[in-house]
Amino acid sequence: MNWLPKRKDKVAAFWEWFEDNKEAYFELDDSGRDKLFNQLEKKLHKVNRHLAFELSEGLVDGKREFIVSADGMVEAFDAVINLVGQAPDLALFTIVAFRQPQEEEVSIEYGEIELSWEDIFCTFEKDSDEVNLILYIKGFTEDNEDEFVSASFILLDTIIGEYNAGMRIGEIEFTSYEGQPDVRPVKELQSLF
Repeated sequence: MNWLPKRKDKVAAFWEWFEDNKEAYFELDDSGRDKLFNQLEKKLHKVNRHLAFELSEGLVDGKREFIVSADGMVEAFDAVINLVGQAPDLALFTIVAFRQPQEEEVSIEYGEIELSWEDIFCTFEKDSDEVNLILYIKGFTEDNEDEFVSASFILLDTIIGEYNAGMRIGEIEFTSYEGQPDVRPVKELQSLF
């Protein structure tokens, strides 16, 4: 006979908790926002330590968008798919797997830098199902490489979507933009996916 209590399924436990707290996340008043976001992050990390989230500021058709992200970590993609796949039907929320491509230009502040779509150019080649990229970035140097690479990955998610960035991009090379000929605006990557 087993005397140990049964462990609850982590995904089911997350959605049970979220359903109990959905009104607070729908309302999102400024006074308690940080506390709510910290709590939601901790609950997601119980499912998978790489999971992240975004909640839309505005409402679409009376619903707030709740985006579950792997934060670019391909090894957590299955966790995102599983969590979103088991989401209950919530009248106040649209649950979305992965950061989606954006139509309007986005600017990212990361550490000491700010990077927008206009600051990145690219060349690419298709290799079977993958696209290999060279990203040419204004202001990129060896000294600020880590910040620019991290910000570039976030921007890539906004241009082609997190799933495509993780699953359809092969090798990426980063270099400084020096007015090289034959480079294309990075937004043109949207046409490949």
